[in-house]
Amino acid sequence: MRIGNKGFTLIELVMVIVILAILAAVAVPRFIDLQSDARVSTAKGIGGAISGAANILHSQFIVKGTAYQLGTTDGSASDTGVLYNANVAGAVVTAADNVTMAGNSVLITIAIGGNPYTMTFTGGNTTYGPKVKYNF
Repeated sequence: MRIGNKGFTLIELVMVIVILAILAAVAVPRFIDLQSDARVSTAKGIGGAISGAANILHSQFIVKGTAYQLGTTDGSASDTGVLYNANVAGAVVTAADNVTMAGNSVLITIAIGGNPYTMTFTGGNTTYGPKVKYNF
């Protein structure tokens, strides 16, 4: 190499490309599965909203003494109103009817991007509030 020439040699450029290729090979697999992680997180977020709504209804039951279903505070409207009104774009929430405080268990399905995620909702009683168990 003559004195005064500025630039990179071919070996230096090849080494940089090799290092970048190794970094890409290590990093890409970590980011490929982000979409399924996002779906699971969305399902858990919806499940948390359902659980929170059920706990609020149970609190109203303790204060007012009125029976409730997961859809309403007085049980007069749709049993699953809270579930169907989760209002998350791309998510469909379904459950069996009679999601009540009676202590029965109901399977709730949250479909996101065609992938179903299920959770078990168990109604509470006068002492214990409702419980939600994620099956995913």
